Amino acid sequence: MLRTAKLLITSSMLTVLLLVVLESSALADTTPQRSPQVAEQLSDFKRTAFEMRREADTLKSFMPLKRLHWQSHTYRLHALKNHVNEMGKSLAELEAIKLTATEAQGMAIEHARPHLVSVAQNLTQAIELVRENRNNVHWGKYGEAMNNIYAQADALHTKLDTILDYENARMRLEGLELQTASAGGS
Repeated sequence: MLRTAKLLITSSMLTVLLLVVLESSALADTTPQRSPQVAEQLSDFKRTAFEMRREADTLKSFMPLKRLHWQSHTYRLHALKNHVNEMGKSLAELEAIKLTATEAQGMAIEHARPHLVSVAQNLTQAIELVRENRNNVHWGKYGEAMNNIYAQADALHTKLDTILDYENARMRLEGLELQTASAGGS
C-alpha cells in the first residue's frame, strides 16, 4: 500500500513537472524571434523616412523670406509625395507580416502609421494650395503645412531610429548572454 502511494505521488510529481516544462517551452515558442525579413524591411522603411525628412527640411528651408519660384516648391512636393507613397506601400507590407515581428519591431510598425498619415494629409493640403494659387508658396497656410510635414517626418524617423536601435542593442545583449552561458558551461 505504501509502495503504491509513493508510486502515485511520484508519477503525479513527474506529470506536474512535465506539464510545467511543456508549458514553458510552449510560451517560449510563442515569443516571436527576430524576423530577418521584418528587420530588413524596417531598415529600408527607416532609410526612406530619413529621405522624406530631408526633403521636408529642404521644403521648410524654402519658406522664411525666400522668394523661390513655385516650380521649385512643386518639384520638392513631388519628390516628397513619392517618398510618402513608397512608405505607404512598405507600411502595408510591414503590417501584413507584423505577426512575425518582435515586440519592438511591432511597436515601430504601429507608431509609423499616425505620422505617415499626418504627413500625407499636410502634403495633400500643400499641393492643393499650390494648385489653387501658385503664390500660396509664399504665405502662411503653405508654410504651416511645411512645418507640420517636417515635424511629423522628423518624429517618424526619430521614433523608428530609437526603437530599432533599442532592438539591435537588445539582440546584441542576448548574444552576449548566450556567449557567457556557453563559455561558462565549457
